Amino acid sequence: MNKLIQYLPIKAQERLETNKDAVLVDVRCEAENKFVGRPIECIFAPWLDDPTWEVNEDEFIATIKRFNCQLDTEIILICRSGYRSDDAGRCLIKFGFTNVAHVVSGFEGDLDENYQRGNVNGWRHDGMPWMQC
Repeated sequence: MNKLIQYLPIKAQERLETNKDAVLVDVRCEAENKFVGRPIECIFAPWLDDPTWEVNEDEFIATIKRFNCQLDTEIILICRSGYRSDDAGRCLIKFGFTNVAHVVSGFEGDLDENYQRGNVNGWRHDGMPWMQC
């Protein structure tokens, strides 16, 4: 049984630089991707999004496959804080993908003492490449 790998942002970036066939998949919704920013050179495949806000595993898998991801492609998932990417990763493994990881602190990271993100950890905070759309 394959296991979902957990990476901190720096390790995920290292894997993307080391394995040129690896893909980074942003599973956040379109609004987050547009207004908060996104990692550079990522695939956008929302785990759930407007208008239904319901997970459709078949649609998610179809989106991943449209980007030519094979069952053995190294796929690294990222969301806001690591929860949706964990769920999406388990889905990929369930559908037979064998090399799946996710960024545990996500794009925006954990909440700080003021219940705000972006100040503790995460892709942006840790200085990984990103852009504002």
